Amino acid sequence: MINRFPLLQNLTQWVKRSQSETGEAPEETNKAAIDIWSYAEPAGEEPDPLKRNVLQWRRLITSVREPLDIFPGQSVDITGFVHRQFPGVPNQFILARRIIRCCLADTVPLGLAIHIDTADDFENETWLKVKGVFGTVDVRNRSTLVVIPDQIQSIPEPKKAYINGVF
Repeated sequence: MINRFPLLQNLTQWVKRSQSETGEAPEETNKAAIDIWSYAEPAGEEPDPLKRNVLQWRRLITSVREPLDIFPGQSVDITGFVHRQFPGVPNQFILARRIIRCCLADTVPLGLAIHIDTADDFENETWLKVKGVFGTVDVRNRSTLVVIPDQIQSIPEPKKAYINGVF
């Protein structure tokens, strides 16, 4: 499981290396061993819709009273990994990012629903770049905001795989 989280992998390697060099746990220093923010992209306000990440979109969507009246037709260009909720929704997956809320230990996946007939073809934890538009679909007899993709591209995990939810 640690292989899925490169930051944890790096931290583990650093601790092991420090312990093997001194024979004991590393001493506390004023400098952090790993700058976790080098692994996280910022999530401040972004005026350009095509540059927003999933956290910026989610904040914007939840800030309005009637998102189903405002966002359909709006262009989207986001990056994330395939994440499925249980129970799953047919023809959908969540394109998610792990959000750092306080520290690395409390990251949570957060994303946007992607609606496509071939949703089952995308494996969990696969990183994708999705371009499309917001639209609405009925999910369990309720109109829901989703991203309708025009283009989906498989990509390697980005260096900044996390999003800084702290600011």
